[in-house]
Amino acid sequence: MKIQHWVKAVLLSAGAVSAFQAQAADKPAATDTSVDEVIVTGVFSAKAIEDAPISISAVSAEELAQQVATSSADLLRNVPGVFVNSSLGEIRNVVFSRGVSADSLDGSGGYFYVSMQEDGLPVEPVTSTNFGPDFFLRPDIMLDRLEALRGGTATVTGTNAPGGIFNYISRTGKSNPGAEIQAKYGLEGDGRNPYVRADVYAGGQLSDSTYYAVGGFYRKSDGARDPGYAMNKGGQIRANLVHEYDGGSVRLDVKLLDDSNGWFEFLPATNFKNPKIAAPFTNYDSVLPPANGHSFTNPDGSTGSWNGKDLVNSKSQSFGVTWEHQLNDTIKIQNRARYTDNRADWNTGAVIFPVQLDEFIVHILMGTFGIPGTTTYKFHGTNNVAAQVQSFSGFDHTVTVNNMPNQSVLQNGVLTQLAFDQNFRSKSWQDQITLSADLGAHQIAAGAFISHTRMNQSGDGAGFGLSPLASNPQMFDVTHTLPSGAVLQVTDPAGFTAQGSGLFDGDGYGGTQKQLSFFLGDNWQVSDALSADIGVRHESIKYDLYNLTLGPAAAVNGGGGTDNNPATLWDNNRNTFGATTYTKRDFSFWNFTGAVNYKFNDNFQAYVRYTDGQKAADFGLISGIDSPDEISTVFPKPQKIQQLEIGIKYNGEGVRLAAFPFYSKLSNVGSAQIFTDAAGRLYSPAPVFGQIRTFGVEFNGDIDLGEQFNVRTAITLQDPKASKFGLWVHDTTTNNPANDVKVITPSGDADNNPKVMARTTGTWTASDKLSVFLTHNYTGKRAANRENAWYMPSFYTFDLGASFNVTERIRLQANVNNLTNEFGVMSWGRAGGFFASLDRQGLTKAAVAANPNQSFTVVAIQPRSYWLSASVKF
Repeated sequence: MKIQHWVKAVLLSAGAVSAFQAQAADKPAATDTSVDEVIVTGVFSAKAIEDAPISISAVSAEELAQQVATSSADLLRNVPGVFVNSSLGEIRNVVFSRGVSADSLDGSGGYFYVSMQEDGLPVEPVTSTNFGPDFFLRPDIMLDRLEALRGGTATVTGTNAPGGIFNYISRTGKSNPGAEIQAKYGLEGDGRNPYVRADVYAGGQLSDSTYYAVGGFYRKSDGARDPGYAMNKGGQIRANLVHEYDGGSVRLDVKLLDDSNGWFEFLPATNFKNPKIAAPFTNYDSVLPPANGHSFTNPDGSTGSWNGKDLVNSKSQSFGVTWEHQLNDTIKIQNRARYTDNRADWNTGAVIFPVQLDEFIVHILMGTFGIPGTTTYKFHGTNNVAAQVQSFSGFDHTVTVNNMPNQSVLQNGVLTQLAFDQNFRSKSWQDQITLSADLGAHQIAAGAFISHTRMNQSGDGAGFGLSPLASNPQMFDVTHTLPSGAVLQVTDPAGFTAQGSGLFDGDGYGGTQKQLSFFLGDNWQVSDALSADIGVRHESIKYDLYNLTLGPAAAVNGGGGTDNNPATLWDNNRNTFGATTYTKRDFSFWNFTGAVNYKFNDNFQAYVRYTDGQKAADFGLISGIDSPDEISTVFPKPQKIQQLEIGIKYNGEGVRLAAFPFYSKLSNVGSAQIFTDAAGRLYSPAPVFGQIRTFGVEFNGDIDLGEQFNVRTAITLQDPKASKFGLWVHDTTTNNPANDVKVITPSGDADNNPKVMARTTGTWTASDKLSVFLTHNYTGKRAANRENAWYMPSFYTFDLGASFNVTERIRLQANVNNLTNEFGVMSWGRAGGFFASLDRQGLTKAAVAANPNQSFTVVAIQPRSYWLSASVKF
């Protein structure tokens, strides 16, 4: 792939919302790229986008209409410098920019560094493990445009989000009067799996000074890899009401979301040099567990239920108000507030990895470890024996019968299946007030942001099981025959055991996150050509958390379990709760940014900006400090972000070009590892802290090549390097934590950071009725871990579309995503056992060199899909 073939132009439309916003979303979006758009986001005073000394872009309504996005995060692929992994589906995506990333292969925390916003405030102010904004963010017909601010001023205009601010701006009845219906039908998985969706919108004027807008969607789909039940089902409704009065306005917003979504899990793969999904698996297969609904008893004695087809049910109730008032000719006040009640109830599979039946951890999790006899695995609902494992002592395990499928992928191989049941609830209040003043040569903005969130998590007693190493697997029915001949039922009728064990997150945690920020910005117009700005922000974040730590497992009803039958192992033991622990952590720091901008003429200008900021630990990291020893000794330091960027912008007739060379350094970064000790208990050693520094340049462009052809492009060239990181090598012989050895990782390429990212769209407007567009996406190769043990190969895709205006009000569109059905690896897991699968950083170059064809697992980009859309405006 030759980069120079893509660098024809650069998109630069409007900007992202910030703390210094004076709501411009109610104004009609500009559609003529030759007309300057005024932005008030990420800057300290309203400016034309060409004059703003920040790295800012927007995805216009036209671009949104052209593409069929997988998720809300997928739209950000139109922005240079931003890496997006949306391979899992509509939720649990990963977003970061300019190398400001760590542990970014794990979808459980993909929004750690950025702020995802709707109309100027975060969708969800808390991020935690497996909880974040995209559970409650869905693009729909109400979306007018997407604004994006990368790095730079995000440290002073965002809420603990130095990586960027990405804001989804809604339509209003003033900006978008009228009514519209959209219908979409798709075939995902290369034409295998149906997708149906309907969007409805209406907006307009209620009186001379009052405007309304209401819209939403409903959608159901089987996903790109059909698990046997719908992967996405549900929708949302949103509305706003804008009232203007002499000198100001009031806007009310409401959103109600009720949506259920799943995600794709890892598939077996081979060959690190040229990764391929291991035959007979294909990129259309699913290894998610069957629905297999069942009830169970939690560690606290309460009764729960789990059914895989219920997925993750996300519900959101959001109510907001924005008030703006012009106090006099020079001073303006704005107050933006929002209350949200967000909850996510999980009924999914998790930690689905190939393991071998003779691995000791399998028998610990199944509850047969230490019990002599023969364990028999039968295909679900039949008497057909899949496998038998003999144990003479209860601690040795030998596979004596193997009738299981796909053993060429992994001998004695099965899939682990955790019935993941957890529940999140977050209630938050956010309020941001901004006072701006035009004092001639100085334009000043000052204000404060306050957020109070109460969040809790509980659950995960639904059980653990095993399934065949196959697509659309069913659970094994498992029994254990003692030497005496007595038979124990290991799994329940649904195929799960270890109910009430709280295998991973069953302890539960909760508490409050309080955030208070003060910010001040000054833009000084030194002369007609020269300007400078400076911004500071003081951030105070306080956590007050509790943890319901798990105690040892205890026999229930004298060992008979909830059914009082000692022969049914699945419910005989249940974890008990230890003493509740309490953790308090406070973070307080200053962030700074400053820039000098010079306007050479009406078409050309340049700036240089320096930013120094910090990123505090999030709710999930603090919740992991839960033992007395950790509470007394573990005090996370904020990560530090330093950036230097240069902006070079050209705006001519039909041409917008911009280049942003940058340097970015992220330090104080640590990551967790999980091991098991001799007693089978999980533990994490103290992290080793490292840094990531990135040199790069972003290109943005939008150019008209004649009256009929337009090219938009967003390109990133960068060199991300990691240093000072380390990992612990676990002593698997003794499983004694004291014998673990710390090894410092040699400096090398930062993991999961491609050196090249590019997206280019060419649009041919054949007539007033017909347009055809082709988008080329390219992702360069990425180091798979900090050891640089192997590299995920580069890949490209093409997306093709055409739209036809039947009349002025009726529009038809056809799209094909991933036109050539390319294969690309987005995430991976190790082979070598249950816990090895979770430890990507533990794989070394030597291990890969010794066996480059070894098995591992991958999550790949979604295969080709076909789409038909129709919209009618009234």
